[in-house]
Amino acid sequence: MSTPGPGVATDVPAFRPTPHLEHLCAEVAGLAATVRASQPTADVRRANRDRAVVATLQLDGSPITAVPDHLDMVVEAVAGSVPAPREGRSASWYESFELLDDTPDEQVLALEAAGVVAGLEAEDLAAGLLDDPLGALAELHRRVTRGLLAPERAGTARTTEQAVHDASIGRILYYTVHPQTITAELERLGSWLAEAAAELDPVVASGLLHLELLRIHPFEAANGRVSRLAARLWLRHHGLDPHGSAAAEPVLATDRLGYHEEVARTLRRRDAAMWLERWAEAVATGLRGAARAERVLEGEPSAATLGFVAERPAGSAFTVAELRDETGVTTAAARAELGQLLDAGHVERVLGSRGLRFVVT
Repeated sequence: MSTPGPGVATDVPAFRPTPHLEHLCAEVAGLAATVRASQPTADVRRANRDRAVVATLQLDGSPITAVPDHLDMVVEAVAGSVPAPREGRSASWYESFELLDDTPDEQVLALEAAGVVAGLEAEDLAAGLLDDPLGALAELHRRVTRGLLAPERAGTARTTEQAVHDASIGRILYYTVHPQTITAELERLGSWLAEAAAELDPVVASGLLHLELLRIHPFEAANGRVSRLAARLWLRHHGLDPHGSAAAEPVLATDRLGYHEEVARTLRRRDAAMWLERWAEAVATGLRGAARAERVLEGEPSAATLGFVAERPAGSAFTVAELRDETGVTTAAARAELGQLLDAGHVERVLGSRGLRFVVT
């Protein structure tokens, strides 16, 4: 590993193993075991995949609302048609789209969707995140950007400076690392994946991998989706994304700005606990939704708890303390009842509330 250049971090962000995060890691493991024992139909698996595809592209600012039909036909028709950049011009994402001015928008969206599908199905790269992290990430980027990015730029480090913006007002949320430090940053991340990450709960390690790739922004484009896909591959390799069911992306996409702002806050404070809680909440929700669709969750909330929820309109929020006080149970019992409510689909967690707030569905 080469010596880090100026501005290169030496470690991934530290985090405090909060009780909520520890609870979420155990919850993900239990839900994954439940889903693993099920046999989802092809239609259920496709629907789950398509929701993840749309959500991850929306998190990157895409206007996509549904996965286009006949992806394979579109890919074959358009892939390889990206011409080489004009002399003196870079092969950036923007440049590629400028060169694709004559390509219908629906074909561009289809190519983006096809790239994410290829990433979700890249199980052969999962083990590579341990054995050859940099090679696996480069190959993942090539598959995700096929037909969209000039081939010679796919899988290679970016050469332009970039920042992540709030597109609604143009506010810079955070700056990514300088292009000159990307190689050293990736080598450091690769060493961490091969060594330190193995000692962490896979949910935590996948969340830190996700965060670091967002911070580094190693490629010219598609960094957001590659970061989320790499995190899913890590979960897959460790048995926590059975049947591709740990679809965190739709949950994260319910608060797109909050997702990016949490990254920015984490990079400022260098404490990843709240980010990891948000990520673990999203993974658990994805798995729980899959288990619910397969009807493999057991248990039923008490009559008192069901009555508590029935008194509240859909969309209203409440706290653990309110449930505890109004039903007259202990805090531990209230949390157990909330697990039953989550399993039954009566409530959802409020992301980023540290497990304290829920909303009636």
